[in-house]
Amino acid sequence: MLYHAGFGPAAGFVGVDVFFVISGYLITGILYKEWSVSGRIDLPAFYARRFRRLFAALALVILCTAVISAIVLSPYGEIKDVMRSAAASLVFVSNYFFEMTAGGYFDVATDTLPLLHLWSLAVEEQFYLFWPMLLILVLRIRPAALSPVLAVLTLTSLVTAEYLVDSDPQAAFYEMQARFWELAVGGLIALRPSGQLRDGRAAAYTSLAILLAAVTLPTEKFPGSGALPAVAGTALLLYAVHGTRQLGLAGVWLRSRPMVFFGLISYSLYLWHWPLLALDKAVRAGPSPLATRLLLCSTAVGLAWISYRYVERPFRRPDPATSNPRVVIAGLTASIALALGMISVTGQFDRAPPPTDLASLTSRDYPKNRLSCHYRGDESLFVLPKPGCVSSPDKPVGVVIWGDSMALAWQPFAWAMAQRSTMSATSYSRDACPPVLEFSNGKRLAEDRLCREFNSRVMAELSGVDTLILSASWTAFVRQGLDEAAEIEFEQNLEDTIRAAKSLTRKIILIGSTPQLRDTVPRCIRAESLDACAISRTEFDAVASESRRLLSAIASRIDAVDYVEPAEFFCSAEICPAIKDGYGLYWDAYHVSSTAVREFSDSFLPKTYE
Repeated sequence: MLYHAGFGPAAGFVGVDVFFVISGYLITGILYKEWSVSGRIDLPAFYARRFRRLFAALALVILCTAVISAIVLSPYGEIKDVMRSAAASLVFVSNYFFEMTAGGYFDVATDTLPLLHLWSLAVEEQFYLFWPMLLILVLRIRPAALSPVLAVLTLTSLVTAEYLVDSDPQAAFYEMQARFWELAVGGLIALRPSGQLRDGRAAAYTSLAILLAAVTLPTEKFPGSGALPAVAGTALLLYAVHGTRQLGLAGVWLRSRPMVFFGLISYSLYLWHWPLLALDKAVRAGPSPLATRLLLCSTAVGLAWISYRYVERPFRRPDPATSNPRVVIAGLTASIALALGMISVTGQFDRAPPPTDLASLTSRDYPKNRLSCHYRGDESLFVLPKPGCVSSPDKPVGVVIWGDSMALAWQPFAWAMAQRSTMSATSYSRDACPPVLEFSNGKRLAEDRLCREFNSRVMAELSGVDTLILSASWTAFVRQGLDEAAEIEFEQNLEDTIRAAKSLTRKIILIGSTPQLRDTVPRCIRAESLDACAISRTEFDAVASESRRLLSAIASRIDAVDYVEPAEFFCSAEICPAIKDGYGLYWDAYHVSSTAVREFSDSFLPKTYE
C-alpha cells in the first residue's frame, strides 16, 4: 500500500510475491493436512471455504468501484473499461484481461485502472483450480513423489518465468504459469514435517534481513530470477515458523497487536487501497498531494477494518443448513450473474464523445490506422510492410516516415507531404525503436533483437523512395548528463544510418524533439488544470538542446538532409502548453496529436516544400 501511494520503499511491489509464497504455504498445508487425517480431500468443501473467504468482500469492492467510476470517470470509454475489468475480475480472469488491455505501449496508464490489482487474485484463483486436483492425483498414485513433483514444477515454472521475462514480459508478469513457482515454494515448506526446528531465531532474523533488502533494492529480470530474494526471504521465514515457535524478537514483533491487526484486515486492505489511489489519480492532473495520499491510505485502513468486521467474518461462518456443493454453485452463479451485469451496462458507455468534450476527443486524436500500421515492441515481423498502410493506394509510394512511436504520431505530416505531389506515403513505426541501425534500444533481449531486425528490413524497403522522414523520441537517447559512451554510439550510428538511407533516397527530413508534459493532456483538460501539464520553454530547451545540436549538425554535413524544428509551433517564448487554438497538442503527455500535426503541416509545408 505504501509503495502504491508513493511513500516507498523502492521495490515495495514485491509484496505480491511475498503473498504468493504465504498463500502457497497455507493452501498446501490445509489440503495436505486434510489428506493426512482423512485420506481424502473434499474439493466442494475446499471451494466453499474459498468462496466464503473471498467473494463477499470482493463483490462489495467491485460494486463500489463501479458505482464511483460511473460518477467520476468519462462516459466515453473510461467507464466501459472499468466495467469490463470488473466482469473479468468477478470470473477470475482479470490477469489475462489486463495482460491484453493494460500492458500495451499506448494503453491507459496503469496507475489509473481502479481494478488492476485484482490480477493477482485471479492468479490465486487459478492456482486453487489447478493445484488441489494435481495434489489429489499425485497422492492417489504415489504419495512419496509429491515433494519431488512439486520441486520439478517449481523449477519448470521459474525457468518459464525467466524465459518470458525476455520474450514476453507481459505474460511473465500476469500469467499463472510464470507465478506458480512462487506459490509452489510455499507449498514445499508446508509439505515438510512441522515442529522439527529447535531454534528458529537465526532463520527468522536472516529472512527479515533478506526481505528488507528485497523491498528496498529493485532487481532486474522480474518476476523471474529478480523475484528470488523476496521469495527466498519469505520461504526462510515460513521455514522458521513451520519448524518452531522459538523465533526470538522476530516472533515477538510478528505476534504484536499491530502486526496481527494488519494481518487480519490484509485481504480487505488489499481490495480497498488500490481503487482509492487509482481513482484519485484518474480524476486529478498532476501528482496527488502528500496529505491526500495519507488520507486515502487511512481511509483504506478504515474501510478494510469495516469490511473485515462486517463482511468477511460473517460470510466466513459456515451455515450447517447449506451443503458445500450448494455454496459452490451459488458462488459461481453470483459471480457469473454479476459479471454479465457489468458487461450489459458497458453499452451505455461505449459511444463517441460529443464535439464539446475536448478531453475525450484529444485522447483519441491519433492516426486511425494506429493498430493496423504500427508495430508493438514485442510484435513479430512476419508481415513487413503491413498491407493497406498507405495514404493513396492508387499512387506509387514516394514518401516514407520511419521511427518509433513518435513517427506514428507524425504520420499525418508524411500524408500531407505526399498529398501535395503525385505520390503516396507509408509509415514504418515501432514501439521504443528509433530509426538507427545496429543500435540497442535498451529493451529486453527479444524486443531489442526485433528492433534491430525491424530497422534493417525498413532500410531494405527504401530503394527508390523520394523523401524519407525520420522521427523519434530523440531526447531519450541524446540528453546531456546521460551515459556518454552510449550517447556517442547513438550519434555515430544515427549518422551512419542517415548516410546509408541517403544513398537510396532523394531527400531526408529529420523532425526534432517535442516537449514531454507533466501529465496527460486529456486528464489536464478534464480536471480543468492545464497548468498541471504545461512546462516552461526554458525547461524544454534544456532537455532538447543536445538532440537539437546533433540533428542540426548531421543535416549540415549531408546534402539534401533537412532538420525541422517543431518547438516554435508547440511552444511560445515562455511556455509549452497543453492546448493551442482550441485543440489538444498531445493525445497523452508527449505524443503529438493528429490535429496538431495537420496544423503544423499546413503552416510549414507551403513555406518549404510546395
